[in-house]
Amino acid sequence: MHRLLSFLPLLLVGCGDCQEVHLTPEERAWFADYRPGATLTFRSNRGGSATFTVLPRQEWYENTNCNKLESGPYQPIFSQLVLRPAVSYSAQFRDFVLNIRKTNPERAGLLTFSAAGLDGTTDALLGKPTATLRQQACTLSSGQSYPAAYVFRQGQNATAYGNSRVRAFYWDKAAGLIRYELADGEIFDLAPR
Repeated sequence: MHRLLSFLPLLLVGCGDCQEVHLTPEERAWFADYRPGATLTFRSNRGGSATFTVLPRQEWYENTNCNKLESGPYQPIFSQLVLRPAVSYSAQFRDFVLNIRKTNPERAGLLTFSAAGLDGTTDALLGKPTATLRQQACTLSSGQSYPAAYVFRQGQNATAYGNSRVRAFYWDKAAGLIRYELADGEIFDLAPR
């Protein structure tokens, strides 16, 4: 009995309140000003167009049972934005997705981007190209200029999965997805709203 009671303090330390982790305003800015149900239109350099629907942003906490022994003292936050194209560019990965997962209030959240199977992240992953945020000026066919857009390009700072036709995409922190390029050279720019 004495031996069982000696484990009681360890069990009690593993229970209790956990601290919810919140995204900073700077991290929330990545989600741009997307309204659920809104339609985004992109114009092609070949005269075509493509539309995307903004799905409701989802956000949830992990470690909700506050298991400190196995998961630590925090409740990490996971936030996700999905842009659904009317036409799929990959049989396996349809959507264009931005995720932020933040596990500790003292550290920046992990950003991951997926453009129909072309994935980029803010961390380097083993066995994959080092995916760092790279900024590049981007001027759309409409004349709208983004001097510091973030670009994700296959083989440089993004990895293609499955049969994705997307080879690059540009994300502006305030405007969101502004351009994407396909393997056959077709380029789609965000049309003025």
